[in-house]
Amino acid sequence: MAIKKGFNVYHLLASEGSTEFNLFAYLTKNKYRTLFEESKIKFSLKIEIPTLGISQGKLDGVSSLKDFQSKYSPIKKKYKDQKRFFFLDKDLKDSPAIEKLIMENGDYIQFVEYNSEHLLLNLAGKKPKNPDDFKSMSSFRAYCKLEFKSQFGKKASDFKDVDFGSIFDKIGDKKIKENFTVLFSTLRKH
Repeated sequence: MAIKKGFNVYHLLASEGSTEFNLFAYLTKNKYRTLFEESKIKFSLKIEIPTLGISQGKLDGVSSLKDFQSKYSPIKKKYKDQKRFFFLDKDLKDSPAIEKLIMENGDYIQFVEYNSEHLLLNLAGKKPKNPDDFKSMSSFRAYCKLEFKSQFGKKASDFKDVDFGSIFDKIGDKKIKENFTVLFSTLRKH
């Protein structure tokens, strides 16, 4: 008797920008390629709304709840019958409200704590400062970008697979999966 193969479940990927997109791609297409290839969960990069600067699912940054809503509403309208998976930094005061909005609409949100630069510095053992050390989140974000460039010699958006590998190959799967719990939980849902 032939075994029935289930249908793939597609999620439209919406990443905050190039750094988050590259990090997501490294995890799903390189580091855990086999795991994601064997899953029924597939991610699509087809979100395209040029008038908003959205291309291949890259949102071109998120600065506030209002800014996010101005991008989210047209995405929901244009891709109304599809699940969306958001891969965003968690360094905005509006992050909890953004998370609530996404989840209320049945979509997925994987936050990067606090932002991609901070996470990568932390995973690489560079011991970056935390938001509590700053008067504002904007000064914290600026610090993370400068510290990242100082430690790695390039901007996070310029990181390639080999650069991510130099960090992720030195830490265990458990720690990686703890930092991306929503991403890996999608694999268990189908």
